[in-house]
Amino acid sequence: MDKGHVLIVDDEREILASLEDVLLDEGYRVERAESGEIALQLVRAEVPDVILVDVWMPGIDGIKTLQAVKESNADIEVVLMSGHGNIETAVAATKLGAFNFIEKPLSIDAVLRIVASAVQARRDKELRANDVIDVMLDGASKNIERARRAIRKAARDLNPLLIAGERGTGKRFIARVVHKNGVKKEEGFRPVHCRSLFPAAETSEWENTLERLVPETFQGTVYLDGLEQLPLAERERFLVRFLEHITDSMRLMVSLDHMGTPKDKALVRTLSSKIGADVMHLPPLRERKEDILPLANRFLNECVEVGRHEKEFSEDVIVVLEDYDWPGNIAELKGAVTKAAFASQGSEIRVDHLPYAIREASDFEVSASRNDTPSNFNVARTQWERQYLAFHLEEHGWDINKTAQAVGMTEPALRRKIKAYNIEPVLPASTTLRETNQRSISKSVVLYGRGLHSGLKTGLIIEPLPPGSGIQFGNLTSPDTVRASADFVDGTNHATNLRNGAVTARTIEHLMSALHAYKISNILIKMSEEVPVMDGSAVEFCRLLEEAGIEDQREKSEDLWVDKIYEVGEPNDEKGYVRIEPADSFSVSYLIDYPKPIGKQTYLYEHKNALGFQEEIAPARTFGFVYELESLEKMGLAEGGRWDNVILVDKARVVNTQLRFPNEFVRHKILDVIGDLYLTGRPIRGKVTAERSGHRHNVALVKKLMEVHG
Repeated sequence: MDKGHVLIVDDEREILASLEDVLLDEGYRVERAESGEIALQLVRAEVPDVILVDVWMPGIDGIKTLQAVKESNADIEVVLMSGHGNIETAVAATKLGAFNFIEKPLSIDAVLRIVASAVQARRDKELRANDVIDVMLDGASKNIERARRAIRKAARDLNPLLIAGERGTGKRFIARVVHKNGVKKEEGFRPVHCRSLFPAAETSEWENTLERLVPETFQGTVYLDGLEQLPLAERERFLVRFLEHITDSMRLMVSLDHMGTPKDKALVRTLSSKIGADVMHLPPLRERKEDILPLANRFLNECVEVGRHEKEFSEDVIVVLEDYDWPGNIAELKGAVTKAAFASQGSEIRVDHLPYAIREASDFEVSASRNDTPSNFNVARTQWERQYLAFHLEEHGWDINKTAQAVGMTEPALRRKIKAYNIEPVLPASTTLRETNQRSISKSVVLYGRGLHSGLKTGLIIEPLPPGSGIQFGNLTSPDTVRASADFVDGTNHATNLRNGAVTARTIEHLMSALHAYKISNILIKMSEEVPVMDGSAVEFCRLLEEAGIEDQREKSEDLWVDKIYEVGEPNDEKGYVRIEPADSFSVSYLIDYPKPIGKQTYLYEHKNALGFQEEIAPARTFGFVYELESLEKMGLAEGGRWDNVILVDKARVVNTQLRFPNEFVRHKILDVIGDLYLTGRPIRGKVTAERSGHRHNVALVKKLMEVHG
């Protein structure tokens, strides 16, 4: 008996092979893919019941695979696998649509139990689809009522059906609804994507490929998707060959992206005539405006059901939702409401919680920055609120804490308002700030590796952020973040770690040093708790930033110019000492004094640009001592650790590598200082002198600086 169709996605072949053997023995049909790209191609060709996917993979990672699968077919159950499993990550992954989350190393019993549950959930979804006109058809507008009548008519016959509509209008869902309410509902539904068949159509593999997807004995509904994606010259020939394979016992449905242009209309006429199909047009959301708010409320209630607090839209949000054209239709509306629900920490969803593209296109933000006559009460209220907050910010010298207290708001709420309303300080003409452009990266990039202390496969997804966002670390599957700030430091023993609620970011100092050297000020780093150690240096982080491209943003920010001497500890103290004093540039002078074979080493690094950092400091690797291994294991820090990614030293020599510099040890200590000091959030102008210090001293120095310069 066919217990279900499972697709396994992992870049480690050993895991693919072992899972495949186990699932085949249990009676499942199994396919395997070594990347997210291959997995998505397979899903287009034949829809599995369940996908097991590893979080960390090159190219399209597990999270993006999950999101892409759910966008194309929400009924597929996706189970994530990761070496960094915890309750918070599992809950967050579930909110993105994952069925479950399995921690590596895998328990076979747990895998079989979860796969069986996922297959059953998939079958339950299919049963619930009978006699249901779901969200894509929700609403009271005349256009959607016309679509409902067309569906009821199409379900009563076996004529070929052409479903035309813009992207996001629910063509695939409607095909399933017609099938589930039609005379072929007991015979099965086979989706076929044109792109998965087109290359084979030119070779001898054509019949074999199609026979695997749609056997001649099949008597249900065949749904052909993505015809408009084929080259125009090949479209007709492809369709003829496809129709030759469809028997009289099958019902054919075809979907077509249709924007209403003369070219689209001509294609619909040609196609419907060629296959003898009835045509069903699905209305875009902008042609059923009265349905937008009911749909948005429905999506919001679904978010509440998966664990969020009760929420409601503000009046401003309702205006924006109803005015926006929704080029992505219902799919875009659902995504926008979901993101806003997770971004809102309170009970009310405001305009600043909506995606940037929607806010940018709305009259709300444009009007909020003008001094002309308001077009309605909501715009007038917005203008007044902006002016009110701007006045109090100026009155309190842009002290966020004092201003928040004066207006009766929390600091985070005030900061969100400042960002949403684009309120900026008005500086006197005589004021001269020593400013530089804020910086981000040009595109998102991914890096894979293993954690230094956990030894588990981990990685980073680094994304650009708009001006004023700062450096933020986030969980892969949750909107929550922790800011790169001394206020959130959770540990400084062997590494610098951050924590904000459930969000943890460990061993951040090497990455932070590269961000400091390149003056990256606005960036989001998604990760599974621990930054990968790579080779123990900052070389790979520099390479990654250059691959992403450094982008100067129009907004300015002021470097942190040290105004006096700040120090932690006492000079010549064996427990460590660090100080910073005023200077026009940034430099670090460091002294270490260890037993041999390291001995006493000093180095002065004067930062001029990122290239100098790459050559002098970035290659220097972290180091550890053989005698520390036992104590590290007792602390839980070396379990599974990758000690080939550090310089390992015993009493006489370096035991596992060749040094990159004769004084590589002291250079790495400077690397740590540069990274830790960037917890100020701004490039430093000052002269640092350090002796025998560590992360604890560096973070304490940052806190002293921020008491004055925060």
